[in-house]
Amino acid sequence: MGTDEADDLFNNSLSGEQETVDDTFENTLSFEDIVASENWQPPGEYYRTMPTATRSIIQSVVQSDERIAQELREIYLPELLRRRTLLDWGRIDERYVEALQRKCLYTGRVVAADGTLAKYETLSLVGAQIAITTVGYQGTTAQIVSNMMHWGKEIPRKTTAVDIVEAVRSRGKELKEKLSNLFLYTLMLYKERELLLKNPPGTFKLIHGPVFPYEMLTGSGKQHILQECLQLLQALIDEGSYAAIVSKAPQRELLALGMALRAGEYIIVSKGTTVLDEFLKNAHYTTTPIDRYGGKSQIRVFEDFQRNYGDKVVQGVLRAHPMSPPYVFYCNSDQVPKAVHMLFADAANSGPRGFPLLIDLADQICSGAFKASEYTSCINAEFARAAGGSGLYQSERSTRD
Repeated sequence: MGTDEADDLFNNSLSGEQETVDDTFENTLSFEDIVASENWQPPGEYYRTMPTATRSIIQSVVQSDERIAQELREIYLPELLRRRTLLDWGRIDERYVEALQRKCLYTGRVVAADGTLAKYETLSLVGAQIAITTVGYQGTTAQIVSNMMHWGKEIPRKTTAVDIVEAVRSRGKELKEKLSNLFLYTLMLYKERELLLKNPPGTFKLIHGPVFPYEMLTGSGKQHILQECLQLLQALIDEGSYAAIVSKAPQRELLALGMALRAGEYIIVSKGTTVLDEFLKNAHYTTTPIDRYGGKSQIRVFEDFQRNYGDKVVQGVLRAHPMSPPYVFYCNSDQVPKAVHMLFADAANSGPRGFPLLIDLADQICSGAFKASEYTSCINAEFARAAGGSGLYQSERSTRD
């Protein structure tokens, strides 16, 4: 197979819209056949045949994936490197990993942050609780140092009887005043990164999620916080001692390439400018000057950031363990060797999971100390007390617990 043919075949195989689970079912199955009574089974018959049928399908899929991975590795990855569609394909140096573990990771000079968000909503109140924690090792992985902070707020809704009547009469106009998920997640992601930046100089930072979070790039609508968010990301990139890794990336094409990687390998796929270009295709930035941005528009603020910082960041894929999946990661373009090896250094502590253990620990500590269920139970209890024991303000689901 010639190089042109190989490249064309590969591009065609990954081009177009990525199919979701819903798309797969919709495009593969016939609605009429599915709803036909003869295709529905009693539970006993279903559970008698399902395990064998499922095992057969999965075995076939795994064998097919193995063939694809081999083809990617032998034909397509070398060709994409030659054409500079991929920027690098490398393997870690185990001695460098061990040195980073000994000199940085286990001496407390590496920290990870993660947050948890709980939201509460009734007809008359919206509330939220956000908690952030940073963790690091001291001596060995058996000693964990944690730093935690939290924020909580409950806000009565300014709903009047007139609002309710108008919403009913209009048959379509809904009561507003929700506490936006986008705004809340932006707050949480901002504080995660801000808390990491407050560590002493030279501390390496492990970030859960992309270096350009969607929530921080949107500006959160009428809140107009795009400039503040981008300034924080600029500070992170300027500082440079970080690596961001994504536990569940939406880019199927990157994970498809990652199938071809062996344990200890990584590829550099794109510069940050390309990543930001992809975001911009579906963004809804305005060209209206905004006082809070010093008279600049949203699109101008974004373009300035992209021009000055896009090429300072790269996007890649790595695979840390023979039994782990590939993960998408981001780091500064001039810090690739250290950032990649640091990710592998801590991923070694999670075994077949192949994901940095400090990030897992930060998530578990934070979500364990500030459980969403406990926040909801507290608010429900206060409503019940104030309403004389009534469940009027509780959701149906919460009354089952």
